[in-house]
Amino acid sequence: MGKWIGIVVLGIGTLGSSYMSYLAGKSGDRSGAWLFTCFALLFGIPLLALGIKGVAKRSAFFKSVDERISGRPEPRRTFVPHWFIMTAILLTLLAVVLSILIKVFR
Repeated sequence: MGKWIGIVVLGIGTLGSSYMSYLAGKSGDRSGAWLFTCFALLFGIPLLALGIKGVAKRSAFFKSVDERISGRPEPRRTFVPHWFIMTAILLTLLAVVLSILIKVFR
């Protein structure tokens, strides 16, 4: 669901900025046209990337394009908590709490 919300927001931003760029160019405002063209590209490039990723599942051509852009997918690594880091965090927390309590009771 969140992916579709992002696609809709990017699409609205791209279309709105493109239309504003068209209107600014039509009225002769070159700086506004450049500004809204840059906004259209800002929203349009991620939208294009999401579109290529979506079509890559069905098309061999777009799959090769996706692999060239983002590389081959690597196996997902899992996080393994290390006992040393967890111990260091707990000792630091204990030292802070003890230093506060010592100051309060003195």
